[in-house]
Amino acid sequence: MAIHWIKPDIAECTRRGVAYFTSELEMISGLPCKIYRITEEFGSLSDHMHDYFQIWYISRGEFDHTLFGQKYRMTQGSIFVLPPYSVHRVEMLPGKELEVLGCEFMPEFINEHLHARTEQSGGFDQAFIESFMVPEDKIPLKIMLSSSSDLAVRELMTEMLAEFGRRGPRFELLLKANLLKLLGILSRELEENGAGGLTGPNNQYREPIMESIEFIHNHYDKPLSLQELCAVTMMSRTNFCRHFKEVTGRTFSQYVTNYRIRMAMRLLAQPELTVTEVCYKVGFNELPYFCRVFKKYTGTTPAYYKKNAY
Repeated sequence: MAIHWIKPDIAECTRRGVAYFTSELEMISGLPCKIYRITEEFGSLSDHMHDYFQIWYISRGEFDHTLFGQKYRMTQGSIFVLPPYSVHRVEMLPGKELEVLGCEFMPEFINEHLHARTEQSGGFDQAFIESFMVPEDKIPLKIMLSSSSDLAVRELMTEMLAEFGRRGPRFELLLKANLLKLLGILSRELEENGAGGLTGPNNQYREPIMESIEFIHNHYDKPLSLQELCAVTMMSRTNFCRHFKEVTGRTFSQYVTNYRIRMAMRLLAQPELTVTEVCYKVGFNELPYFCRVFKKYTGTTPAYYKKNAY
């Protein structure tokens, strides 16, 4: 499959008032990928384009997005993927809170044989971006994620943001692995639901369940009860348990434990923290129990994991 984008006449675009952003100026030297977080303080952007792919996931709030002259509203749980040289603008809405997780990357971050400035074919790895290498009139204006995909995308991009911020050993490999998974999920969403599709028969439960997940992420270091989450979402125990599992693929207790172990793995990589300190920081009250659960989920003890984490 040929790459469809063509580099426009930059001088002509500038004359028309279209700003042009390049990877050379916007990205770290030697790393053709960037992850960032945007809030309402970011401000609007007039017509512009860039020589790299751009992914914006709206985790909270909304704003107006204009692509090739078509304006539409980006809302929580929606995402867009723009190929290089797409002319678009962003208009923030006054008084609206906002959180956007962004990812920008050059095609060669997927595979060094892929280049935005050529018509080269990149083989297998090109399959990850084929769904978005389309003529401008075929670019999906936005993708409304299903509940399960919304959760997966949120977790992937949050992890990518953390990895990019820490820049620990081999962080580039972890970024690429998560990016490929993210693109795979988005390609599947396009095939199954199309751009702007609905989020499934249980869409009415999407917002309260996502609120409960955010509550868990913000309070995992404290005692959490099913009764507390039912109160947060104003749902009955039966409804909450059924729809929580539909969205996350796990029961409430399984999800909380899994998240705490993931946070523990992150903290164990910090030399200054002991295993006991990590145990209590992620919401466990007994060290022996923490060690048993950690080994069940990871296949190794916290002490062994910490010893080999850095």
